[in-house]
Amino acid sequence: MSNIVLLTRRQRLMTTALTWEWPGSELALIESPAEALAKLSLANTAVFLFDTRGYKRYKHVLRKFFSLKTDTDLVIIGMEPEPGLSGEIPQGISVQPLEPDVGFDEIEHAVLRLLQLRRVRQTSGIVGRSSAVSEMLSLIAHAAPLDVNILITGESGTGKELVARAVHDNSARKNGPFISLNCGALSEGILESELFGHAKGAFTGAVRTHAGVFQRADGGTLFLDEVAEMPLGMQTRFLRSLETGEFTPVGGHNTAHSDIRLLAATNSDLTAAVSQGRFRQDLYFRLRVVVINTPPLRDRKEDIPVLTGAFLAQENKEHGLHVRGLSRAAEQALLDHAWPGNVRELRNVIRSLVVLKQRGMVELTDLPTEIRFGSTSHSDAFLPVVASPGRDTMVDLNVLAATMLELRQEIREIKEILHAQVRGPASSWPLNQNGKVFNAESMVETFASPSGYGPLDEEQPGDLRTAERTLVDSALRATGGNRRQAANRLGISERTLYRKIKQYGLG
Repeated sequence: MSNIVLLTRRQRLMTTALTWEWPGSELALIESPAEALAKLSLANTAVFLFDTRGYKRYKHVLRKFFSLKTDTDLVIIGMEPEPGLSGEIPQGISVQPLEPDVGFDEIEHAVLRLLQLRRVRQTSGIVGRSSAVSEMLSLIAHAAPLDVNILITGESGTGKELVARAVHDNSARKNGPFISLNCGALSEGILESELFGHAKGAFTGAVRTHAGVFQRADGGTLFLDEVAEMPLGMQTRFLRSLETGEFTPVGGHNTAHSDIRLLAATNSDLTAAVSQGRFRQDLYFRLRVVVINTPPLRDRKEDIPVLTGAFLAQENKEHGLHVRGLSRAAEQALLDHAWPGNVRELRNVIRSLVVLKQRGMVELTDLPTEIRFGSTSHSDAFLPVVASPGRDTMVDLNVLAATMLELRQEIREIKEILHAQVRGPASSWPLNQNGKVFNAESMVETFASPSGYGPLDEEQPGDLRTAERTLVDSALRATGGNRRQAANRLGISERTLYRKIKQYGLG
């Protein structure tokens, strides 16, 4: 039960307030500022409704309220906090100013919106009190109850699926199913089957009828991740089904109907995709009724200590460990890091630290090298491998994997340079140390294995499997879990990477 404190000296407002009903909340009607502040100092107060009319020292009351450092939201009637006073508002709380002649319905609506925002903050799993996160949560709270399509944008690792689940959980469809599908991991044929389902015998291997996500999400929410990767041909059929709610399974003859709310997410620029003809404009406008952007972690670094504390608590609880926190130096290193993998990268780093540390304080020396020194550190110029390993020397596979990744990237760059030389006239080829023409074409052949063998080809027995697993894991960690970047870093397709992730249990 959450409290709502109404501080007013207007009997009419008090009388009207007695008729308001806010489920899960209890209204306290108070005339004395001292009594109201005493109640607000206690926990579990959701909204402070302050009618400033009749209080000459209302600024003093507001300053006292702000000094309490509570997470109570404020509705203030009659006066808007002055610029100097606004600077004292604790970070993360919402302030809703209303005009002196405001109607009772508008007051009630303002309180209901703040209660909805509070529910989203408490149940979404989205951690942070920065203004960017507060704006995002406010948009979720406002849009969730409306049964409209929502497009969620933002970089990989910023929590787009968390936003989608928060919208579902705070909508009228919360008791219905929440079904998600990643459009970027599937070919066009498989995607069609996953969207609309297929009939038994529709194709080789279709040994039974399969219900697609359109059917499974009936009465609930369908979340399509990486929607920009949907093939152009599939977009036409998908748009029709979205508009009519009707679809026909692959190989089927009967039309089915489904009532869904669509949430779509992308880390791509859909506007550019539309202008380039890679994404249908009509589908784009159909998706973006409401747009919610998930801010990158570098734009809300004040949330890093809050996120770190939350992740530490979760990992300690899950594994029964006792890591108390981070030293000032370690915390500053986290604040200075660029976090290209965003919140997902931070979560993975904290998970690794807790497992390795297990108890006590995390020190600067416990952090990964790229966070301690930065990705452009002078130390990166040297390969972290054992110079002359003896029979009894153990090589750290993580270090070896990271080294192999760096070598692979450098070799790729060298090959691109050599290919450019080959495409040019022979007179442009450089001379070697003996003054003879350097044959770039033969060097390209040296780098390109005739068999096409690479460290991530078909599985090898024994230690090679361990090395391959470590290589894939290191690529995922280095890119903060971004599978597209990891696949590019490894020089393999995304589909091959997904297969390796599933094979080695790295998902």
